[in-house]
Amino acid sequence: MTTLNIPLLFQKRHILPTGRMPLYLSTITHSTTLKAILLSKIGIGICMFSNKSSQRRLYHIGTRVTIEDFNHEPSNHLITLHVYGQDPFKIATIEQDNNDIIWGKCQQLPRWPQQEITIEQQLLSTRLQLMFHKHPDLHKLHHQQEFDNLSWLCQRWLEILPVPTQEKQTLLNRPDCLHACDYLMSMIKTHH
Repeated sequence: MTTLNIPLLFQKRHILPTGRMPLYLSTITHSTTLKAILLSKIGIGICMFSNKSSQRRLYHIGTRVTIEDFNHEPSNHLITLHVYGQDPFKIATIEQDNNDIIWGKCQQLPRWPQQEITIEQQLLSTRLQLMFHKHPDLHKLHHQQEFDNLSWLCQRWLEILPVPTQEKQTLLNRPDCLHACDYLMSMIKTHH
């Protein structure tokens, strides 16, 4: 397994392999981190954190992303980074350098293998297509849509549904998407 040393960003939202997401960073509070991010040749790591007052914690499974595009708005000191999910990883160690940049030594994890959907799992595909139709911004993020690939479907659902972070981490720690599929199917059936 490959070990990477990459700058990390902790977000409330998560991005998974082959996913796309805009990140908004302040040029005032994140200036040194932004420099490290823009100079990194192999990308950056996006990880989740819990901000609940009862249990603040960082989660160790993340995704290495690369920057596809960025936009700077000087009037409000924001930079929008458009990132693309590459590979999952697990953080081995974290350290903060003198410039307040958080670096992670990370073990690359294998991606979930592609898997064709069954007739029963078609519900995940149909509902996601409806979601994309209702939310054009979400639809625009994903140029290559794989509605017949169960792994791709599960990853997109895990990005957009309010799945508790700990449960999401448990599902991402599995070698394939089947547990995530069962979880998402039961969630979609009970909520719709």
